[in-house]
Amino acid sequence: MRLTRTAAVAAVLAAAVVGPLMVAQPSVAAPAKLSDDFNGDGYRDLVLLGGRYKTDYRVDVVYGTSSGPGTRVQTIHQSQAAIPGSAEEGDFFGQAATSADLDRDGYADLIVSAPGEKVGDIEDRGGLTVVWGGATGLGSGTVFNSPVPSEYEGQGDWFGEDVEAGDFDGDGDQDLAATSSSRAGGVVLLEGPFTRAGQRAGSQLLGGNYGYLFTDRLVAGPVTADGATDLYILGSDLYGDDMDLRAFFHRGGSDFATRAASVRLPDPSPTEAFGRSPLGVAIGDFDKDGHGDLAVGRSAEEKDLNRGYVVVQYGGATGPDTARSPVKFSQATAGVPGSSESDDLFGYSLAAGDVNGDGYADLAVGAPGEDLADRRDGGAVTVLLGRAGGLSGTGAKSYDQNKSGIAGSVETDDNFGNDLRMADYTRDGRADLMVETDDWVGSRLGMVHLLKGSSSGITGTGSKSYTAGSLNLSYGTFGGWFAN
Repeated sequence: MRLTRTAAVAAVLAAAVVGPLMVAQPSVAAPAKLSDDFNGDGYRDLVLLGGRYKTDYRVDVVYGTSSGPGTRVQTIHQSQAAIPGSAEEGDFFGQAATSADLDRDGYADLIVSAPGEKVGDIEDRGGLTVVWGGATGLGSGTVFNSPVPSEYEGQGDWFGEDVEAGDFDGDGDQDLAATSSSRAGGVVLLEGPFTRAGQRAGSQLLGGNYGYLFTDRLVAGPVTADGATDLYILGSDLYGDDMDLRAFFHRGGSDFATRAASVRLPDPSPTEAFGRSPLGVAIGDFDKDGHGDLAVGRSAEEKDLNRGYVVVQYGGATGPDTARSPVKFSQATAGVPGSSESDDLFGYSLAAGDVNGDGYADLAVGAPGEDLADRRDGGAVTVLLGRAGGLSGTGAKSYDQNKSGIAGSVETDDNFGNDLRMADYTRDGRADLMVETDDWVGSRLGMVHLLKGSSSGITGTGSKSYTAGSLNLSYGTFGGWFAN
């Protein structure tokens, strides 16, 4: 199975003040209606990470149509003149990505991280490359580096191992939250608006009320329903009372930099503090109460024999509703298809969206280690349906490559469900499901499936698939994971 994230590097960096701030001038245009519509045609575009050609990491953008992502593809990489930097082994360009209209010109922009990027004499400084959207699609890029100074000479903070976009400070402009392997930051907020000349409104560090925040994953979304974007940081406070995995909640608004709440995630692995297990994360309003709920997949834990499970912490008016106990789902839950078996990796990937148009968010759960039809690690995806009271195993459905309409067939090490994404790509009011697999197509690795939403849920009818060959790409490793 291809890894969807590089291992975090826990280099200890000292606290430091933020550098000089540049004040950007906002654009007069209306902001983009969709955060992933790079050419403004009203359809969502698909961003695929993990492509590679020799030492050059590739990001592929498949532009949307009325039937979903089509055949027009644009490849972004650091060997292009319009993209800053140069392609070097260890840059990890495309380690993470997200999208938002950062300059309020009506077109979504693509933000691509390169946490291993060398900047001047500083190794592993990292950075975020903003590739600006426009009427014809994505164009030139601008790099925004970490505002956290180095503690040790020549050593950076691996800025951008994960990144999320949203209006975190509640001022109406899109901001960026990115990880930093530093004692000073842990997570850094870059405040918008941004300009193509490299200006931004400011920055804040989120590590101030932690001892040493070590971050695994970020997930952003509307939890409190107050208009600003909220953020969960999955990680540990290494200088706290314990090093258990927690979901630290930062509420969007003027106090965003201050931790508002913390939820301990159950059943920590003994080896979790260093060398962590994969974490699927998603936010969705599964009970339609107006507040976003957090789902966390715990797929790889020794004492669970890597069977995997999902924990859901329901949200409330001020953040996580701790009056409601977290709810656990596995393949042993009543109504969930299949059975809980060693190395299934249930919960390795998660995605949330309303697949049937009933107003409740539903949850897709990847189990890339599922054995099917005597094929090891063929992989499967289960969709849990939202309803009054929250998610339930009732009505859950499972999908794999032996299901009607889905391209390919179950084969050993396909790992169907390696990564997932939900969004309404067909503009019919229902979320569609994108599924990444390690399917070999001839001598080329990687296939991505589009399974459409319908009034009855996700269906294989009308599904589409994408490979390096179908998109006329010249390299052999295609996809791997999706942008946030």
